[in-house]
Amino acid sequence: MVIDKQYQHLIAWTYSGTSFIVCNITEFSRDVLPKHFKHNNFSSFVRQLNMQVLYGFHKVNKSPRGHRTLAENQIWEFSHPKFMRGRPDLLDEIKRK
Repeated sequence: MVIDKQYQHLIAWTYSGTSFIVCNITEFSRDVLPKHFKHNNFSSFVRQLNMQVLYGFHKVNKSPRGHRTLAENQIWEFSHPKFMRGRPDLLDEIKRK
């Protein structure tokens, strides 16, 4: 998903390449999620990423607690120590537990 040029306006690597961002949650859920999952539910996507027992990604929280914006304006950032731009060799180490 992250390297698909068609959706770089919705999901992309950060400048450092150590995390990725998801923009416009509504459009991302509608257009990208169904191509890779059996659902289009952003909350389920986040839950699967975040759960230590599943994949162990972490949300990088940059907004103040309780500060909410419209889904179209939200930017979510996720990181995992084994998920880095240009390091496909590490992907095998990210396993569902």
